[in-house]
Amino acid sequence: MNLAIRHLKTIGCQASGLLSDEDDLVKAVHSETRRHDYDEVILATGRQAGSSLARGLRLDPIHRLRRRLGARLIVFPPGPGAPRRTAPA
Repeated sequence: MNLAIRHLKTIGCQASGLLSDEDDLVKAVHSETRRHDYDEVILATGRQAGSSLARGLRLDPIHRLRRRLGARLIVFPPGPGAPRRTAPA
């Protein structure tokens, strides 16, 4: 993340980053965006555990954040080589 922030600053963007150990991604992002007014929120995360049903019903974290942040949310999905994460049994 530090490298990404450095690159954004190099091209003239005002940027800061946050690493959160909070289990709930949506709660962590909502908490941060309530405290600060951001033009854009860049979300770079590994694969999120969750069911295909939640994604189909748009109840997964990305869709929930998109409803709140709209076009301000920029998501970098995991690359093709990223390990698949499964929901705990």
